[in-house]
Order: sequence, then C-alpha cells, then structure tokens
Amino acid sequence: MRTLLSLCFVWALAAAAAGQTTPRPCGQPEALDRLLGRNPFLRQAYLEADAALERETRAFTQSGDRDELIIIPVVFHVIHFNGPENISDEQVYSAVEVMNRDFRKLNSDISSVIPEFEGIAADVEIEFRLAQRDPNGVCHTGINRIISELTYVGDDGVKDLIQWPRNKYLNIWVVEDAAGAAGYSLYPASVNGSQGAGEDGIVVAHDYCGAIGTSNTYRSRTLTHEAGHWMNLRHTWGNSNEPGLADNCDEDDLVDDTPNTVGWQSCNLAGESCGSLDNVQNYMEYSYCSRMFTAGQRARMRAAMNSNTAQRNQLWTPANLAATGATSEPILCEARFEADRRTVCVGDTVYFTDASYHGVTAWSWAFGDGATASGVEGVAHAYGAPGFYAVTLTVGNGIDEVSHTETNYIQVLEPDALPLPVVQGFEAVPLADTWFIEDVTADGSTWEPVTSAAASGTRSLRIHNWSNASEFATDRLITSTMDVSGMEEVIVSYKWAFSFKGANETDDRLKVYASGDCGKTWSLRRMHRGFTDLPSADPHSFAFTPAGPEEWKSYTLDLPYPQFLTSGFRLMFEFESRLGNNIFLDDINIVASGPAGVLDLARPASAAPVLMPNPSSGATTCAFALADAAAVTVEVCDATGRRVHAVEAGMLGAGMHRVAFDGSGFAPGMYFVRVVAGGTVGHPARWVRE
Repeated sequence: MRTLLSLCFVWALAAAAAGQTTPRPCGQPEALDRLLGRNPFLRQAYLEADAALERETRAFTQSGDRDELIIIPVVFHVIHFNGPENISDEQVYSAVEVMNRDFRKLNSDISSVIPEFEGIAADVEIEFRLAQRDPNGVCHTGINRIISELTYVGDDGVKDLIQWPRNKYLNIWVVEDAAGAAGYSLYPASVNGSQGAGEDGIVVAHDYCGAIGTSNTYRSRTLTHEAGHWMNLRHTWGNSNEPGLADNCDEDDLVDDTPNTVGWQSCNLAGESCGSLDNVQNYMEYSYCSRMFTAGQRARMRAAMNSNTAQRNQLWTPANLAATGATSEPILCEARFEADRRTVCVGDTVYFTDASYHGVTAWSWAFGDGATASGVEGVAHAYGAPGFYAVTLTVGNGIDEVSHTETNYIQVLEPDALPLPVVQGFEAVPLADTWFIEDVTADGSTWEPVTSAAASGTRSLRIHNWSNASEFATDRLITSTMDVSGMEEVIVSYKWAFSFKGANETDDRLKVYASGDCGKTWSLRRMHRGFTDLPSADPHSFAFTPAGPEEWKSYTLDLPYPQFLTSGFRLMFEFESRLGNNIFLDDINIVASGPAGVLDLARPASAAPVLMPNPSSGATTCAFALADAAAVTVEVCDATGRRVHAVEAGMLGAGMHRVAFDGSGFAPGMYFVRVVAGGTVGHPARWVRE
C-alpha cells in the first residue's frame, strides 16, 4: 500500500474565481498514520478488516442493492475557546443540510454535470439527522459545546474530550484548526476494533462546516467528502493522496464506474489523464467543481453501512433511530429561550428568542411584569420599572406542551442606581448590588475581594491569574448606572497591581470600557497591556502579591464625550488573561463635573474639589470648577488646618480646571485640599497620603 501523504486538498467550488484563499488540506492520511503509529499492532488488524470489508462489498454489489433509505444519527461536538469556532446552531443545521443535499442528489448544481456522467450520478439514499436524544435517552439538541484550548490543535485529542457511542451516532467534532487540515476522518476498517473505536468520526474546521456563518458555499462540501471516506470511499485516483502523478493510472478506487485518473486539482471537464474522460466533478476529487457521487460509489457506501465493520450497520436500525430520536417527527423536549441583554435600564427593550426543541409551532411568553405575548418565536419587551423579573416561555407542537421559567432572569436598573461621587475601595464584602462581576469564560477564576493586598485600606479585588490555565480568559467588573446627564465630563481614577510570571513576558490586558446606553454598547477607552504599561512590579517567579505602594500603578481617565454623558452611564473593567501573574484592582473613583456652577465655589455643598488618585503617594490632580474667572491657589493643609503646601495656578476662567501637585514629599497621613478663588476659600476635600 502506498505511503499516504498530506496533499489532499478539500475542494472549494469555484474558489479561485471567487477570490478564495487556497483551501487547507484534508487530513485523512495523517489521521490514519497517527492511528497506526500509536498502535503498531493495529496495522495487521486493519489490513485484515479491510480485506474482509472488500469481500462484503463485492458480494453486496453483486447481489443488488435494495431501495432503502439509510438514516444516520449525527451529533456535533463544537470544541471552542469562546472564539469564532463556537459556531451557531444555524451553521450546524446548514452543515447537515449540505450533506443531505449532496447525498440525495438534490444539489442545484447537479444539472451542470457533463452529459458523459449525468447518467450515473446517483442518489445515495443516505440521510444524516441530528440526534434528538443523548446516549441516556434524555432529550437533546444534537449539539454539544465544550470549552477547550485543544480546538486550536484539533488533532485526535479532541475526541477524548467527548464522544458518544459510535454504534449509535456519527460523531462530528468542529474545531478551530483540524490538525492543519480542513477536515479528516478514517476508513471503517481502520477503526474496526476496540482500539480504533475512540478515533471513529469526523473532525472538521469550523470555516469548512456548512455554507453560512464562518464558512461559505465554496468550503461547504468538506463534510460530504469526509463522510465519503467514513463510508469507505477512496479518492477517484485510488488509495493515495498524491493527485496528478502519472502512475496513479495504475491505481484504482475499487469503484467500477469511476474511470482511472491521475486526479485533478483544477476543473478541467475535458481531462483525459489515463486514456479516457475523467470524472472531474466527483465529490472524491480535488477539482473545485465537485457535484456528484456515482452509482458505483453509492453501492460501495451502502455496503459499508450494511456491514458490521466499525459497527456501521447498528447505526440505522429502527431500535437505534428510536433511541437517538433520529426519526422523521420532531420530539418536543424542552422549552428554552435567550435574551440579547440580561441587564437593562428602565425603559430599555429586551429581545427574547426561542431556543426550544424540537418542532415548536406555538409560543406563549410571560415577562414577569404582568405583560404577555403569544404566537411569536421572537419578541421584544420593554420594562418600565426597576427590579428583577422572571420570564416564562411555554411552547407546543399541536400535541404536547412544555414550559420553562427563569427566575430573576432580567435585571432592570434605575437611571441613578449608583450615586456620584463613587468611591470604591472594596472594603465592604460582599459587593453591593450596584457592582457586578462576570466570569465570561466560566473558568471559575474571576474578580474576588481579598485582604492580602490593598492600595489603601485592607481590601482589593484580585484575579488569581497565577494558576489560570485558560489563555484569553475574560473577567469583568461592571458598575450599575450613574446619571451624568447635563455634565461636561466624567473623571475616573483607579489603581492596579500586576507582574509577569517569572521571566516570561505576557500580553495580559486590563481594559476600561464606558457605555452611555446602560451597557447595550461599550466603547474601549483605555487598555493597559503586559508589553507596555500593565506591569507595576518586577517579574515574580511565584504568585504575585504587591508588597507595598511602590508595586501599584494608578491612572486617571477623562470622558468629556457627549455619548457617555447620559442617565445610563456605566463603566466596565475587563481583564483578559494571557497566562501572566495575579492582578489586583483598587480605589476606583468616579466623579462628574458639569458646566460652571455645578461645582460652584459659592455653594459650599459642592465646592469641594475632586482629588485623583486618592489615596496617593505621588502626583495628585485636583479637579474643580469655577463659576467666574478668578485667581486660584490650591492649598494643602494638615489635620490641624495648617497650610503645608500651596500651588499658585494664576488667573483661570470659568469652567473646569485641573491643578496637579506632588505629594511624594508629604508624610503619610490625612490632609485636606482646598481651592482659594479670588480670595474665597472653597470647601476642603480629604486627601490621604499613603
């Protein structure tokens, strides 16, 4: 048997004409080499099983095939790391649709098969159906989603993450990178025994799966090709992966009605590579214009499905079709729904979408505030009062009815849930219900209050990133709403501590987002990166905890932009792990300044300036507003009221101003900072020198 190499290009219809990139190779030969390499004693068993299956195939072909529909239950395992490889249910449905279309000769381009082969283009009478029950008989969508970094490798290891019994389901794993290939599968004989059972199935890259979403029409037939291998089809030039070689004319694909060919990687419909017209449009070619199986290929695949080799004949028994729910009638199993937003403000609209399965024809919604809707699969609803709301969906199919309720599913915030100024040092535990923590990656490691370190006080927030094994893990700290309508600027200050894990530099990222529409949309306003300004301390070869103020950093963010100056202003801190060390967050201060008069010095209640950062040990900014032009001095006084420092700012006009002073020369303790404008002494603000 010829050594199998890695040149199997999975076609993409008219790819060159459509400007598509060169398709990734098919990995079937590598998969077989890996299998036999790991199990050297499997080679002889493979050869024996292959010879036995060939005898069965000849007998099956000679005896004549029955016109009988073969239905194969299918389960998709989407292996993802929260990236685009986490394809939608709709893209999975598209993949099944493409396979069924091609195997049943229902593809629209079948009409363009050249006359010399249109007479043998075959309806294989094999259909693939998503399972409606799992191996335990529990109702299921037929789609599993598993979070794993193995999606970026896509080798046989992904099959160890999850696999349903191969005698009940065709397992299809969707990954980011299928071991460098577009997809791969194995012949039945190579996985016949117990040693090969764990390898049985198809692995496909997400952008070669289906015709929508991350894939497209040109890459959509990869599963058609790989399912052909899974049902014992060779390439049209024989059992090799080197199309175009002259000696391929001496090879054979063991199918009588596919002419011998050297194999094509272009769509030359007049090609005669071995002395006769080639079947360039065959699904087992690499011509980029494949659109048919032949009658002989139909017989070979159906022979494999009637054989017990790799337990293929057990898949489509009536008992298994009933057990897996792969019948013609949808089974109404479960009511489920999704919302485009779970946290909104008063008056905002939430769009609800039905995710129930299977065969739903009737819907009834209850939104928890007394409002209902019926007869619609997706519905928009606006909430008029703050609070938590339960949502109930009842679905039916004309015979059965199921219902599901999610308690506290929607949270509606008041426009001014978090009064200004905000001074958050995380000293109160647990956090108030105006601060929300989201473990986006759901890896169990997220922001948590700790007493091991603090920029001030005794507590801070920490992510224990030292032991985090999930690259790109994302965690968020989100505020509730603040009413900054009518203001001219929002000023945010915060402190953090982070170091590299040993000598390895990592590009961990602390991002700060702002929203003016209650979190419907977020705008990135600042990003601190590991390769630039995120590290606040030298690298640590152990789990990092800042030893003191010198291992903290601070930043002040100005937001003078109208899109944020609303009654639905919110702020979000997001940390994206790149496997660095621990990160700490503390002393978040949020203030808003308005037009002259909002912080009018003539109004004692609002005359106090805003100090950022506070506490601090170095440069500190004093922000204040003037109603009228005046000569300004910023004074720092000790706890007794004695002036210990002054900054002459000179003549300043009406409006917002900032004056910085250096606090590094002050002894630790509490001070008061006041603004003197035109001889009028403003209300002092407390400042803590760390």
